[in-house]
Parts: sequence; C-alpha cells; structure tokens
Amino acid sequence: MGTSSSPADPGPGGAARRGRLVAVIGSARLEEPDPAWHQALALGAALGGRGWDVMTGGYGGLMGAAAQGAREAGAVVIGLPMRTWAALAPSPWCTELRWAEDYAGRLRHLLAADAVVALPGGVGTLGEAAMVWSAAQTEPGAARLVLLGPRWRRLREAFAADLVIGPADLRLAPVAEDVAEAVTLLDQVLAAAPAPAPGPRG
Repeated sequence: MGTSSSPADPGPGGAARRGRLVAVIGSARLEEPDPAWHQALALGAALGGRGWDVMTGGYGGLMGAAAQGAREAGAVVIGLPMRTWAALAPSPWCTELRWAEDYAGRLRHLLAADAVVALPGGVGTLGEAAMVWSAAQTEPGAARLVLLGPRWRRLREAFAADLVIGPADLRLAPVAEDVAEAVTLLDQVLAAAPAPAPGPRG
C-alpha cells in the first residue's frame, strides 16, 4: 500500500474513510474533450459531494477524471494500480494506492466496495462489471452495480436477448442515463436489502 501526491493531498497516509465506498470503472483510453470524460468528472464530483469515498482502477482516462472530480470535492480517492504494469503511472488524484500483484488481487479490492459504477469502456471494463454483476447474484453483501450511459443499455439489452438471464438478474444491473440518475440508483441499491439467489446462476 502506498500514497500518491495530488494537488490537494491530505498528507502521508491519506484521509480516513468517511462512509460508503463506491468504485468507478471505465476506459483508460478516453480523455478530455470526450463527453464521457466530462461525465466521469461530474460523477466523481457527485460521489465526493455525497461524502462517499471513491475507488478507481488508479490510472488515467475516465478513471482519472472520476478521481479528479471526487478529490476536488474533498473525497478519499483509492486507486488500484498493478505492480506488473510498470510502464503506467497512477493518477496523481488518488489519495491512497492499493497495489495489486495480479489481476485477482485487483478484483478482490473492487469486489469489496459497497457499489460499483461502470462507465463506458473496453473488454477490461466489461470483465470487471460482469464479475461484480455475477457476485451480486449469489454473494450476501456483495457490491451493487450501476451501469451508466446508453452504451451499457444497448449491451444489457443484447445480454438479455442472448444470454441465460432473467428479470431478477437484470434488476441487479440497472442503467442510469446520466450522473443524477446514477446517484439516485446508488441510493436505491445501497438501501435495498441484499437478496442473493442460492446456487449457480451462470
């Protein structure tokens, strides 16, 4: 574990967690001025403004935008960089870095969040969102998932058409059209009592 320096770093060790921990996953490739980057910035600001701590993959793109928005709102920002990705520098907006030795370690941190918001992304983002969704089907107290944006709505519709997925499964992956709706959905899923279905759900 380590800390990073940012324009508003609270000092060695970072700040103590204040409340809910919401992870934000999304593409590291999309940068300003892409509209998705500005949406990620607004999401981070909204989460930080609610007093929630924010976790990201720890790098740039949409993850960096969410980290910046959250940090500027005074939030604790936890990054999950990979030691094997030596060529990549973690986002300076993180207040705490939880280094992972492998992808399994990174996923363990992600799954320990209270909720996960998935922004637009590639195969890595899809894989992480699917893992969170799968855990929510069967694991008591698992992180709750919110998908943000029309790309996820189209993917969710394709999943419903071509995978073995029922209405109860789809309710575990609600889609928000914008940041305001994403925060509303987070309030709802975090307040709801978990009701995992026992047995295999794949």
